[in-house]
Amino acid sequence: MSTHPPRGSVDDAERQPLQADAPHEIRTPPPRWTCWRIIRLTVLAVAALYAVGVCWPARSAPSHATTFTVPAAFPTHEFPGMDYMPTAQEGEPRPVITRTGGGRFDDALVDPLHLPTGAPRSDTVLPRPDGGRELTDAKKRRLRQESLQKLRDLFDSSASRCDKCLRALQYGQEVARAMPDMVPDMMVELCQQYRYTRGPSVERGCHGTYDAAQWGGPYTQMLSYVNTSTGSVPAALLCARFVAGSDCPAPPSPTLTPAFLQEWFKGQPTPPAHVVSRSKKTGARRDRPLRTLHVSDFHVDPRYLVGAEARCDSGECCRAGAFNSTLWNASHPAHHPLPRANLSEPARYWGSYHCDPPWALIAAGMQAISALIERDGPLDLGVFTGDLTTHDDHARISRDLVLYAEQAMLDMLARHVGNATIVAALGNHDYAPSDFAAVAGLPDGFGEQTRWNYEHLAALVEAHGWGNASTAEAIRTHHGSYAVSPRGGLRVISLNSDLWYKSNPMAYLHADEPDVGGMLRFLTDELQAAENAHERVWIVAHVLSGWDGSNALEAPTNLFYHIVSRYAHTIAHIFFGHTHEDQFQVYYRSTSGNASEVRRHTADAVAAAFVGPSLTPLNNVQPSLRVYEVDPETYEVMDYMQYYTPVDEFGQRRDAGPTWRLLYRARETYASFAASVRAKTYAAPVTLDAHGRWPASAPLNASFWAAVTDEMEARPALLELHHAYQSRKSPRAPPCATRACHAAKLCYMRSGCSALGRQCAPGYSSVQR
Repeated sequence: MSTHPPRGSVDDAERQPLQADAPHEIRTPPPRWTCWRIIRLTVLAVAALYAVGVCWPARSAPSHATTFTVPAAFPTHEFPGMDYMPTAQEGEPRPVITRTGGGRFDDALVDPLHLPTGAPRSDTVLPRPDGGRELTDAKKRRLRQESLQKLRDLFDSSASRCDKCLRALQYGQEVARAMPDMVPDMMVELCQQYRYTRGPSVERGCHGTYDAAQWGGPYTQMLSYVNTSTGSVPAALLCARFVAGSDCPAPPSPTLTPAFLQEWFKGQPTPPAHVVSRSKKTGARRDRPLRTLHVSDFHVDPRYLVGAEARCDSGECCRAGAFNSTLWNASHPAHHPLPRANLSEPARYWGSYHCDPPWALIAAGMQAISALIERDGPLDLGVFTGDLTTHDDHARISRDLVLYAEQAMLDMLARHVGNATIVAALGNHDYAPSDFAAVAGLPDGFGEQTRWNYEHLAALVEAHGWGNASTAEAIRTHHGSYAVSPRGGLRVISLNSDLWYKSNPMAYLHADEPDVGGMLRFLTDELQAAENAHERVWIVAHVLSGWDGSNALEAPTNLFYHIVSRYAHTIAHIFFGHTHEDQFQVYYRSTSGNASEVRRHTADAVAAAFVGPSLTPLNNVQPSLRVYEVDPETYEVMDYMQYYTPVDEFGQRRDAGPTWRLLYRARETYASFAASVRAKTYAAPVTLDAHGRWPASAPLNASFWAAVTDEMEARPALLELHHAYQSRKSPRAPPCATRACHAAKLCYMRSGCSALGRQCAPGYSSVQR
């Protein structure tokens, strides 16, 4: 855990109180004034500040204040030191980050002017050859040339893309099992020949992607272990996912047999009657709701370079080496940023639309959390739904960079949330290479090759008091998944959803099986234990299970859908991240074994998932934070406040940091069902008040969100408002004003698994571009 002065210390001259939006100035009274006049004027001044919603200090502001501005100065007092601190805003601060186990991260890891050209060789993991026997060098050279020629002949043939891919997997497997150490170099050579790269140059792009320490190692493992036989579902899914323009037909949606469901749920595929009828009140009464923070997708970019190209079409934007080809069309040394005349948009100190957040924006987000606490009271709980590490070129992602991001972000979050327990989920970018999470049960113990990450998460959770030693052991045992009980009557289950992520090649090894790695077995057992103990449950994960069906594999999300349906009376809410957008998805009752056949009727709604928007502005969204108001007895969300900061305002004031605004309150925005009542389509099992509004005493549960989709159908303006909120009103987001877009959006909201999402019209799911 990083060392730092205690929270609230004032030994840093740069620290400033939370600033107000109104330009009031507090002046020192002249000494000739009498004491009573000082008191009188002070009272009047404070009253005036209250009247305009000013935060002075932050904890004195009224709870209805809708904007607050964080300090301009970087909070250096939170860190043991600074590797670099700009005198103004000409560069990004680089604080010293210490490791949980001792020592510190080398500043060279995040130097923006000296970017790495590849991950360390120590990050390489290659499978062992069949039988553990190494071929002689001469045999390797001969087999290499024969295999390359066979693959070239295949690629140059008139066979369909699907057939080429399936046969290439078979050829590749022969090589991967005979001489795995040669496969990454062969991938690089084929990449260069067929120019399969998006990098600034073919050579750099191919090496940066397929070298052994980048994706060459995981792809070699996948080739060695996957089933490539004729008719293989994993092979067909791999080709459909990873080969551009593949015409491989998608396998049919998986069906879970009654016998499977009976065995999976240990003889109880439906909830017992006493569970259905019993009270949902499991927590202790109190006079105010629980305040719960939801943050997601930080993606800190410690290599962000102020003044670099922020609207690039080559490289990672806001980085040395990035450029826009309309003004510059050649590689250039990373340690020599482009002249201003060759930039279409320079990267700003607080961040830019096409970039992950620099340290300055991360600090502004953390300070906003503290401001909300000081203004509205302490947080009781928090969920972080994954992705701490920046998006980057494959060659620049390393284990140490991931560890740095995890350490820095969770340490800083812990400093700003007070005593609240944070339940964190790993995201797909919290691996090296990104997306790559090994599954359990691989040969030669390779299922433990990402244990370094689970060990680190376990250490951080325990160090911050968000779990104990048994929690840490669960994280190690269950490949990043774990459960905690932060309050009586509540169990929060964090899942490592990278195990069902479509961009994780290891997830395809047994893609026709519903529970690779045991994650869903762990979830089911925890839910059953919670049901037995009369607890409510929150599920926290990164990669969402449904929406448009583009993110998660069908087999595991089909089983997840049935698990949610079975334990709907125990599950209070589900929380996801990943998309960077403000979304929700509804789950409906399903017992058939195939969730794609479910009736998406409001009367059948059983659960809902919140998809939390991101702190990163990438791509063209506004940084965001969310606070839920939760019933302390049922652990159901009663309302939430969505906050954001407009990127276009960054840099307008040198004397202040970003301004955070209340974007909307969920109940105020979505709780009117007047249009669906008039259209006679309101179907939720809740009686509305006299004005057609959701009762104040009723939670924002599955019935509510299902009814919201019906209201959107009757009142398209509400759907278009939700669409605007997906990006937090980004001026760069596309509109959704056609019937086709409306229909697709409603379909996504009603899709809690990939099979359902794939039934929706594609092309409207995201506001990013």
